Amino acid sequence: MPHLNKLLKSAGRTPLLLLTLLLAVVPVWGDPVLNDLDMTVEVLDNGDCHITEVRRMSIDDVGTECYIVMGFMNGSTVRDLQVSDETGPYENIGKWDVNASRSRKAGKCGIVTKSDGYELCWGLGPEGEHTYTVSYTVTELVRSYDDADGFNFMFVAQNIKPAARHARITFTGEGGKEIPQQLVKMWAFRYDGEIHWSNGTVVAETSSPMEGEQSMIVMLRFEKEFLHPQRSVAGSFEELKERAFEGSDYETDEGIFSGMDFEEILAILLVVIGAPIFVIAYFVMVWYYRRRAMKDLLWFRDPPYGGSLKKSYDVVNAYSWLSHDPKNLVSALVLKLLSIGALAIEQHYVQPTGLKKLIGGNAKLMQLIAVKPLTDDMKKQPDGSLLEKLHDMFLRASGDDLVLQPDELKSWMIGHPNTVSKFMEKVKKKRSIRQCDKDLERVREVLGMKLFLEDFTLANERHATEVRLWKDYLIFAEMFGIAKQVRKDMKQINPEYLRMDEVLRELNDDNNTLLTAVTAAAWSGIRTATKESSSDGWSSFGGGGWSSSGGGGGFSGGGSGGGVR
Repeated sequence: MPHLNKLLKSAGRTPLLLLTLLLAVVPVWGDPVLNDLDMTVEVLDNGDCHITEVRRMSIDDVGTECYIVMGFMNGSTVRDLQVSDETGPYENIGKWDVNASRSRKAGKCGIVTKSDGYELCWGLGPEGEHTYTVSYTVTELVRSYDDADGFNFMFVAQNIKPAARHARITFTGEGGKEIPQQLVKMWAFRYDGEIHWSNGTVVAETSSPMEGEQSMIVMLRFEKEFLHPQRSVAGSFEELKERAFEGSDYETDEGIFSGMDFEEILAILLVVIGAPIFVIAYFVMVWYYRRRAMKDLLWFRDPPYGGSLKKSYDVVNAYSWLSHDPKNLVSALVLKLLSIGALAIEQHYVQPTGLKKLIGGNAKLMQLIAVKPLTDDMKKQPDGSLLEKLHDMFLRASGDDLVLQPDELKSWMIGHPNTVSKFMEKVKKKRSIRQCDKDLERVREVLGMKLFLEDFTLANERHATEVRLWKDYLIFAEMFGIAKQVRKDMKQINPEYLRMDEVLRELNDDNNTLLTAVTAAAWSGIRTATKESSSDGWSSFGGGGWSSSGGGGGFSGGGSGGGVR
């Protein structure tokens, strides 16, 4: 530090030296940012995969190009590279010159072919905010094994610079065809987040910003006849899975009786024998009560239970074949806080830190979540107790400036596990299907609301002119787990409604990475604070759940590197 002060004093007397110093420092504080990486993988019938990446980035004067590392291809090839941004499509020049200048690379894309794979490259263009859309096809990504079809592929490489603050991969069938839940099993490795089936797609998503060694490896197993891969390989998919499970959080079938005495083994066998009977009885009971509730079910247009998300969630949870994801309820409560004005998306100046602060860097204007006071009227809202507890956690995490950033929210939750656990106890408190059946009329209202939102384009709700009702629809859709489809339907029916209210626009914005980051950080903090594990049996057997922090061996694709250079 004394040397730097002495140099700065000397620079003050010598303009040339000051200019030299500034030129040397500028590249250090220029940091590109990958705000969001949203990838769609269209799994084609022949085993090829058409991949589309949408990268929302902040670009400065650092580097000349973006690039994606595609190594360990295991016989697959990459073709049909296309890149575009807000200005339009880029020119594909084929063979790429890494050493060309930034100006020569602008508006162009190309491929570097290496001994172990490819680098997909495109020019950065001018400084500022950019949304790059990159599409390409990976041939023979899905392989045919003796017992199933599938893959274990690294879709996001490790050591990307800059690393993604948020990343999501959505898998669909060819032409948007649904992937039936009963025909697919899923596992994910080497990132903090989850993987799950949702409305005919498989979604892998991070719950916190990615770090250097993290990557996104996804392994999917398809039942035979769903696809017809061109590439067949010797051996079973189970062998691929066993290698991927090594060092992972997932449980294997090996050694289940290891270290047990005879009484313990006998107890397990009795449970195993009795479990199928219990499971069959449970599903018969659910079938019976669902049949009663669903008979001649009609649309219900008003928020059920007076707008209570928790009571409606209890019904959906009770009448689901498997437990409904509590994350959906937490996310809906966050949106409710935004809707009633307890949270707000605002522009705030963020002061520079580190070297930027030392040399007098300027504050940067950013969108952040502001935590507002909770009024008496807000506390009287349906679910007031839950909203108040969630708001209190947001308020305490936001600090003196009352501005909430995703990282500080997650850190606060991890540091206050008792508070978070008590909140989640209320979220997860259940009503049985028999208890719900005693109030069958209300149950039918909840299920009718879900049916109405699923059929929203058929309902043609042009007459629902109250913006408040559309806000409620979006919040309930989040709780039901169908928000993406409802947002799409609303834009199709009457997009001018969405411009009538600022909060409605925020709720309906698919690209609102700030809301996504905050809700993901909240859930990640809840998960860590309550010590929920990703190694439960359902996850291990491919039913989805939290991703494994390790494992994933035997993957193809990806590698190390990529980003901006």
